[in-house]
Amino acid sequence: MKLSHFFHLIISVLMCISIVTAQSTNKQASSSSIPAHPSKIKFQPLDWTVPLGSPYRTELKNGLITYIAEDQTLPLVKIVLYIRSGSLLDPASKEGLASLMTKLMRTGGTSKYPADTLNELIDQYAMQFGISATETQISFSASFLSEYTEKALDIMEQLIFHPVFNLKEFEKEQKIMIQNIQHRFDDPAPTLRAAYQKQLYAGEVSSRFATEASVKNISREDLVGLHKKTFVTPKMILSLAGNFNRDSMLTRIEKIFPPSTQVPNDSFPQIAIKPKFKCLLVQKPLSQAYVRLGLPLFKRPHPDYYSMSLLNEILGGGGFISRLGAKIRSDAGLTYSIYSNAESNYIYPGTFYIEFFTKNASFSQAVALIIEEVQKVISEEVTELELENAKASLTGSLPSMFRSPFDIVSTYAWNEYYKRDPDHFKVYEEKLRKVTREDLLRVAKQYLTPDNFTYTVVGDTDALLKQETNGFSLSKMEVKTIPVDSIAALP
Repeated sequence: MKLSHFFHLIISVLMCISIVTAQSTNKQASSSSIPAHPSKIKFQPLDWTVPLGSPYRTELKNGLITYIAEDQTLPLVKIVLYIRSGSLLDPASKEGLASLMTKLMRTGGTSKYPADTLNELIDQYAMQFGISATETQISFSASFLSEYTEKALDIMEQLIFHPVFNLKEFEKEQKIMIQNIQHRFDDPAPTLRAAYQKQLYAGEVSSRFATEASVKNISREDLVGLHKKTFVTPKMILSLAGNFNRDSMLTRIEKIFPPSTQVPNDSFPQIAIKPKFKCLLVQKPLSQAYVRLGLPLFKRPHPDYYSMSLLNEILGGGGFISRLGAKIRSDAGLTYSIYSNAESNYIYPGTFYIEFFTKNASFSQAVALIIEEVQKVISEEVTELELENAKASLTGSLPSMFRSPFDIVSTYAWNEYYKRDPDHFKVYEEKLRKVTREDLLRVAKQYLTPDNFTYTVVGDTDALLKQETNGFSLSKMEVKTIPVDSIAALP
C-alpha cells in the first residue's frame, strides 16, 4: 500500500470516529435536555410588554365607545361590535329568542336588500358578516377587503339597524332551530354540559334553554320588539382595525350609529349556584361515561381569582403536565382527555369543575384517583417548580391576545364590555407573580373540599351504579337518575 493511501485511510477512519463520537455526544446531550416526564418541562420567562388600550379608545359624539387602529400591513378591515344583551334576558316560555333574532338579522334581509340580493352581494365581494348571541352578549362581526369598505359599511348598517325579519325566512329558521333542538343530545358532550347547568343552577335563569315549545312560542313581532330595544348605540362597544384612515373612518362610523337618549337597562338577572342533587345521572346507552365533578366558585372580580387560576393550571388546566393529566391519563391510562376549569364569569358566579370520559368499567377507579389528587392539593403545598411553571404558562398566553392591531382593539373592547379595569392586562402578570404557595393551599382548602363535589354523569346507569373503588361509589350518595330526553324538563 502506498504511503499516501495509508494516510488517506487513517484520516478517513479518524473522521468516522469523530462523527460517531459527535453523534453519540449529541444524542446524550439531546436525551439529557429532554424531560423524563411532561411535569418536568420548564418554561422560559416572558420578556414582553402589554400594549395599552387607551391610545385606541375614543368616544364619539353619538356616545359610541370605539376602539380603532390603522393597520396597513394587509388590504383588510375587521370589525367586532359588542351589544349588551344575551339569552339570559330571554322571556320565560320564549327561550331561544335572542338566538333566533340574530340568525334572522343575517338571513332575513333588510329594508334595502332582500335576503337573496344581500347574500349575492356578500358573496360577490368576498365579505364575511356574522351575528350571534351568547348568554351574556350579542356580537356582530365583519371582515372585508379595504377597497370595498364603503359597500361593506353600507351592508353593516343595514344588517344592524334595518333588518326586516322576512316572515318566510323566519319560519324557515324557526324550523331549523327546532330540528337542532331535537338532535342536541345525540352527542354525549353537549348532553353533559346541559345536565351540569341544570344540576348546578337549578331553577335559575342560567339553567333555562330553548325547547321546541319555547321556539314555537316566538313570533316575528317578538323579534322586532327585541331588536328595537337592544340595538341602540348606548348599549354598544365597537372595535375595528384595518387599512383605512382613522379620522375618515370615525366620521363614517358616526353616521352609521344614531345617537340615542335612551338610558339602557344593561343589568342581567341575579343568579346563584343551587346544586339540586348530589349526583345527576343521565341514562344513555354508552360504552363510556362522561363526567363532571363540580363545586361552587365565585363571580369576578374576586381577590381569589389569581390564586385559583394558578391552582387550576397545576391541578388540571395545564393539559398533559397537570397533575390530573399526568395521573389519570399518562400514568393510569384511564382516559384520553381530562381537565379542570375555574370558570371566569363576570355576570354570575361560576364553578370549578373536573371533566373527563372513561370506559364504564373504569369510572369509579378514575373518580377515586381524582379525589386523591384533590386531597393532595388541600393537604400540602404545591412545589415551587409547579407554581413557577403555572405562572409562566398563564403569563405566556397573554401575547396571543395582542398579536395584531385588531387583536388589541377587540380585546380591549371586550375588556370594557365586562367593565374590567382599563389596566387589567397591565397588572395581570404582576398579580400572578405575587401569588405564593401558601395562597394556593389556602384557596384549595376553601374551595376544593372533595365532600362538596357534585357529580353529573352521562352513561349507562346500571354499569355505573354497581361500581366501587377505594370507598367511592355512586350507590352511597343521593342519585337522581333521568332519561336523556328529560333534561329540558328539569327546573
